[in-house]
Amino acid sequence: MISIGLHGVLLAWPMPESSPEAPESLPEATEPTAVGVLRLPLAAEPAAETFAAAPVPQPPQAPAPKEPPAVRAAPPVSPPPVTVPEAKPAEATPPAPSADVALEPVPPEPLPATLDARLRDPEQYQFNALAKSLTSNEQSFYFNELSNWLDEASQGLSSDEIPELGGKLAPIRVTYPITTCLVPPPAEGVVVVIVGPTGELVENPELLDSTGYTVLDEKALELVSQQRFEPQTDPRPNPRAHWLPVQVEYDGANCSR
Repeated sequence: MISIGLHGVLLAWPMPESSPEAPESLPEATEPTAVGVLRLPLAAEPAAETFAAAPVPQPPQAPAPKEPPAVRAAPPVSPPPVTVPEAKPAEATPPAPSADVALEPVPPEPLPATLDARLRDPEQYQFNALAKSLTSNEQSFYFNELSNWLDEASQGLSSDEIPELGGKLAPIRVTYPITTCLVPPPAEGVVVVIVGPTGELVENPELLDSTGYTVLDEKALELVSQQRFEPQTDPRPNPRAHWLPVQVEYDGANCSR
C-alpha cells in the first residue's frame, strides 16, 4: 500500500518540458525561491496480523492409578505373656550369737597314744618277721654283723671320730605288760650304741636286730637312750661302739589266748 501511494505522488509531480536546445543560463537569483512541499498524509499501517501461537501438544497423560482396594489391617497380635519366676525369699541369716552366750568349747583332738599305752594294747602286737636271732652265735655276731655295722657307721669321719669296737653290755629288759599270748614269742634283739669318753651317747641308739614286735623294739630303744654309761679309761679320744641284748620279760606259760 505504501508503494502505491508513492507512485501516485511521483506521477502528479509536474515534470519540466524537454527541449532539444541547450538550456539558457538562468538568471542569478536574487532571492531564494520557496519551494512548496506537499506533505502527504501517512497511510495507516495495516494492523499486524496477530497469529495465535499454536498450543504445544501435551504428551498424553498416563491414566491416574487406581486406588488399591482398602485392605483391612489385621489386629495386632499380642506377645505371649512372659512368666516371671517368683523370687524365692532369701533365707534369713541366723543372728550372730551375742557375746553373753557361752559357746561350747571345741573338743581337742585326741593326742596320739603314748608308747606305754600302746604296750597295753593287744592290737599293737603284730609280728614283723624282722627277728634274725643274731646273738644265737655270739662269735659270728661279733666278728661279722657288728663289724659290718661299725664300718658303715665310720664313713666320712675323721681318725679321731671313728668309733672303736667295744664290748657287750648288760642286757636291756623290756616288760611285757599284758597276758595275751604272742605267737611266735618275742626273740632276743640287739641295740648298738656309740659312747663318748665321758660316757655320753654320741649318736642315738640303733636297732641291729628286732624282737619280732615293733612296739617292743621301740621300748628297748627308749630305755637305752635313758641309760647312763661308764666313762672309758682309755686315753684315746675315739668313742666306743657297744652292743646290748634286748630281752623281753614274757611268760609264755601263763599267757591267755
